[in-house]
Amino acid sequence: MLSLSEFFGSPDLTTPNGSLPVLVGMFMIVLCRVSAIVVVAPALGETSAPARIRAGLCLMMTLALLPAVSSKLTAVSGEALRMPAMALNIVASELLCGFFIGILARLLTMSLAITGQIIALFTGMASVIQTDTQLGASSTAISHMTSALVPIILFSTGLYALPLTALSGSYVLFPAGHITALLTGDMALSVTKAASESFHIAMQLAAPYLLIGTLWPAMLGVLNRLMPSIQVYSLAMPAQILGGIFLMALLIQILTGTWTEKMRETLADLPGITATLQPR
Repeated sequence: MLSLSEFFGSPDLTTPNGSLPVLVGMFMIVLCRVSAIVVVAPALGETSAPARIRAGLCLMMTLALLPAVSSKLTAVSGEALRMPAMALNIVASELLCGFFIGILARLLTMSLAITGQIIALFTGMASVIQTDTQLGASSTAISHMTSALVPIILFSTGLYALPLTALSGSYVLFPAGHITALLTGDMALSVTKAASESFHIAMQLAAPYLLIGTLWPAMLGVLNRLMPSIQVYSLAMPAQILGGIFLMALLIQILTGTWTEKMRETLADLPGITATLQPR
């Protein structure tokens, strides 16, 4: 069995500047980045999960990741943490990096919930107002259902591991303590592109409903002109809602399967996903 000093490459545990303070500093630095990504990442950071579960997940992930990235943290885990300004800069950089990767994954996976919102709008079910912590107070029952499907699909297909892989590779792409204000512009651009891609995927998934939702009111308008004495819209609304539910039942498997393939492609492009850690 290797001792802690042999495992982490430090000469002595007893000296004030030995490996124990360095190890604690490394642990806190990794914990900052891990906790930031767990808070916002899809599946891992769901608000429905108990806070104790998420805290334990952060702790276990930090312990698992620390040996792999310890060689990347030696420059910022010793004397750098003794200076308050430098310590605050390191903590802020780590939180920013974890939040950046997590929010990119969150924006991409929100495309399924946006698809549900579009479907509800074009099937006449957008008037069923409920509260959603992600989409706001004007969300619908279908968006709730699709939001609940996101962690189920990610855990069942193993896609939840892609943000974690990006987290591990981020120590090569974003070295600890070296994220400067110059990168915030690139981060903002990446977030904008992720939001645009999320809406693009949502519009593609909801394309059948967009087509039917455009033709159906036009047909009702023509019918209303032919028979003005009949309340066409009042009679057609139940048929529209039932038709939308029936179409949803027919297409839900195709919709989720297509979304899974889209996520497999887009999450694989997260920053740090292709970076490989150099052997220590």
